[in-house]
Amino acid sequence: MRKSFYLGLFLLLFIPLVTVAQNYNACVKSSPIHIVVLGSSTAAGSGPSSIDSAWVNRYRRHIQSINPNNQVTNLAVGGTTTYHIMPDWFSDSTKPTRNTTKNISEAIRLSADAVIINMPSNDAANGFIAAEQLSNFRTIKNVADSFNVK
Repeated sequence: MRKSFYLGLFLLLFIPLVTVAQNYNACVKSSPIHIVVLGSSTAAGSGPSSIDSAWVNRYRRHIQSINPNNQVTNLAVGGTTTYHIMPDWFSDSTKPTRNTTKNISEAIRLSADAVIINMPSNDAANGFIAAEQLSNFRTIKNVADSFNVK
């Protein structure tokens, strides 16, 4: 049940960004885009035997095959939860401290055109309930929206 929930959540968040990237295809050939990835170990590259096979690196190669000036910046770190990627102004002394160099605020500072969030399991592994995680995702999305970042 939990795996299917998180897979569904990942697909719910990831597929729209793939669609955004596909819609960019026509314009990114002439105008470069910058995508920032926030996430945990799977986005950081854990899993594949070669870091070149990690999904972020494969995605970067694809985006740069459309336009070599396109950028994908990977801010993912193993063990990251949604609390770590909350905006700089967020504070809750009972939760993990945000990482101000690997969070949504840093993605904004890097002038991201779009942000991909890959957070499959660390919130649940740390005992955070789904409603908590979804609330954090909403906050992160609202911050991105306020800067016109997809």
